[in-house]
Amino acid sequence: MNHSAIPRKRVMERLDSVAAGRFMYIHAPAGYGKTFSVRMWLSRRKGPGAWLAISESAGKNPGKFCKRLVMALLTIQSGNVELKSLVSQNTFASAPFEFLESALISFGLYSRENTEGNERGEAILVLDDLHLLTDCEVLKRLPTFIEELSEFVSLCFLSRAEPPDCFSEFVVKEQITVIGGEEFRFTPSEIKEFFALRGRTMSEYQAQKTCEETGGWAIGLNALMLSGREKTGRKMISSYLETFIREQIWDKWSPERRSFLLCVSVEDELKPAFCNYMSGRKDGEEVLNGLVRENAFISVDSAGVYRLHHLFVDFLRNTLDREDEKRKSEIYKKVGDWFYKNGDYFKAVEYYIKSKNKSGITKGLRKMYNYNSPYAAIEETLSIISLSVDESIVDEYPFLLEVQAWSSYVEGRGADMESYLDRYFAVLPKIIFQHPASAQTAVLLRCMDYRNSVREVAKGLKKLPLSLFGQSNTPSISQNMPYCHRSARDFSEYCNADDAEWKMLKKTVGVLVGEEYDLMERLIRGGLAYEKGELDTAYELASEANALLKDSFAPETQFCSYMLLATVLIAQGEESESRKILEDIGGMIRRHKAYYLNANFQAFVCRLKLDEGDVSVARDWLSNSNNTDSHGELSFYKLYRHFTTVRAYITSGEWNLAILFLKKLQNMCTRYRRTLDLIEVNILLAIAYWKKNRGNREEALNSLQSAIIISRENGFIQMFVNDGAELSNMLHKLLKRVIQKDYNGELTASEVKSLYYRALVKAKNSKGLTGGRTSQNLKFTEQQRKILHHLNDGLTHKEMAEKMGIKPSTIKSHMALIFKKLDVSCSVDAIVKIREHGLLDV
Repeated sequence: MNHSAIPRKRVMERLDSVAAGRFMYIHAPAGYGKTFSVRMWLSRRKGPGAWLAISESAGKNPGKFCKRLVMALLTIQSGNVELKSLVSQNTFASAPFEFLESALISFGLYSRENTEGNERGEAILVLDDLHLLTDCEVLKRLPTFIEELSEFVSLCFLSRAEPPDCFSEFVVKEQITVIGGEEFRFTPSEIKEFFALRGRTMSEYQAQKTCEETGGWAIGLNALMLSGREKTGRKMISSYLETFIREQIWDKWSPERRSFLLCVSVEDELKPAFCNYMSGRKDGEEVLNGLVRENAFISVDSAGVYRLHHLFVDFLRNTLDREDEKRKSEIYKKVGDWFYKNGDYFKAVEYYIKSKNKSGITKGLRKMYNYNSPYAAIEETLSIISLSVDESIVDEYPFLLEVQAWSSYVEGRGADMESYLDRYFAVLPKIIFQHPASAQTAVLLRCMDYRNSVREVAKGLKKLPLSLFGQSNTPSISQNMPYCHRSARDFSEYCNADDAEWKMLKKTVGVLVGEEYDLMERLIRGGLAYEKGELDTAYELASEANALLKDSFAPETQFCSYMLLATVLIAQGEESESRKILEDIGGMIRRHKAYYLNANFQAFVCRLKLDEGDVSVARDWLSNSNNTDSHGELSFYKLYRHFTTVRAYITSGEWNLAILFLKKLQNMCTRYRRTLDLIEVNILLAIAYWKKNRGNREEALNSLQSAIIISRENGFIQMFVNDGAELSNMLHKLLKRVIQKDYNGELTASEVKSLYYRALVKAKNSKGLTGGRTSQNLKFTEQQRKILHHLNDGLTHKEMAEKMGIKPSTIKSHMALIFKKLDVSCSVDAIVKIREHGLLDV
């Protein structure tokens, strides 16, 4: 409907009246003309603006939504170089919220530096079809983004639904003006004017009746006008809209135009080059502009992107669904070919899947798996693989077993990975004959296969002509984990390696890694020295690694290098120096737009606060659903975050959830042959059992003993030191057990004593995961309360017994119970807790 011919003065005045506010929210059912009315209103305003039409796919995908929002901001600030850089990043989908946050910062800085035309209220951003925004995480973060943006831009939201729950605070504080559909209904006088502009006279009575029958619904009036009727029922408008579009518009268009629209309707955002390719025409832009002039359910933004109205999109896609399967398949394949040709292999595979084109799927997957960009988002890749690869396609293209093996590996499905690898290597000659590039991939899969030690892998690689291979183009060497020695592989076996073994590793794996290998070897050596508590050596190696850093190195390599140095500095008590390194890490991530590293970086920062028992930080971490999904198998590439989640559960007192999570981690780490992770699992299990209602002490001591036994071979002690504040009491208890004459276990008194003394030092400088907290529901008997007072006064057991008129042995028994309730192992610690928690008044 040509709204430009209808002044709609009442609606324009209403929008003008609220434009000075921070933002407005307009909601009305489909077809009420809210989009056209707002566009008309914007055309009368001065100053820059942008229109973001939210599609159904973007509403479910944070990456698509955030990227389109940044593109909309770029429309307002076309000279903002930083925004242009952010939009062009291939890794946007891996960390969309971090990219959007950087964009908002850049937008604000640019606005302050270039105030002309960007003061609040002059620029306006419209978010159309907000009801299609259904991703929970986006909705949760949307108010924060709005707050950051609204200083410089007025915002207008268009939706079919009332404001979402996340806007409730804005509504309560009257920071948002809500306009309902009633204000967009055509009044009888407007209906009369609408018909008059088209040469049709209507009486006051007819206008009133038409208003009643159509409800003032814009698209209903348009249907009535084009149908040539003066009367119609509401039923016709709502139930037969598709029939109306078909009979009054679609069937009157030429077959060429209909074919053109069917071909392009599969995409939400249309560009002339895409439309030309799909239709085989050269005048796609002319066709699109002709539809715009006719107001044929289409609009175009300032960036030259065309969008069909959602009602018309529904009609076109329903029409396409009625086409024969061959025709639909041809269209989807052609779309896939377009995206493949333009390097968007993810979208190419999506459309090849729809077209059931196996050859297209396989060629797209090969490009996607080789990642063209070495920093592709793991989540996005896994999603496409799960949708596209099944047994039928693997039978025809067996090289796809390498894709299945990798996806199983990073998802933590070890049994599946082993099965895929066995099948893959059984037919490897055939695969290499069909796809010679698989020769190098096979080498990388050998490195990934944890069933063979790293030493065995190196020996096997020594027999191959590695000089013929180029540097590997893997998506991730470390799976974005923060430490090289505990990343894609656990390098514990190299803890005591001699120079010959390190040289062999360099001549084999080093050839595949390339220029970054010397740095990575120092990180592995330094990480292992750190685990052994050899902090000076670890610092020296970490410093050497950082000296070798180049800005051209992969961001994740730089991340690992900075992280090791920061970790060692923290262990050495150099807090100010470590803070500087952490700032450097944040700067590096922003500089390279490597926001996919932020998840593990934030996990590290969270751990530092959890080590002091910060319950609020623990709850914030756990409130993020991405951090707490413990259903089914745990993803291997999220391993570092999983350990942070467990620590958060412990800090917040969720012992059962911590133990459940740890048992799953234990199973995965056992299968993946990860020595260091198993030590950490057992340490955390010991803490969780020890704290759980004070009733699982035996399980706790058994878990702690297992951790000590696993760590013994390589002398890994640093993890015990790090959690010393929580382990000191357990180690004291374990030491008392080990020194008994009748003890016949595997531990020695010297190793337990050494760990105990180190843990005591840590306990004096750290509160630990539980913050030294004591249960709020402690109950003491009358005699125990008296003993608390005597203990605080410094009386001996004998003096207490004399004052209370009981035997010293009875005092000893009560003291044992008090120690257990207070979770301490000696009188000194008991006195400290008595005073800290005000237990003398209990």
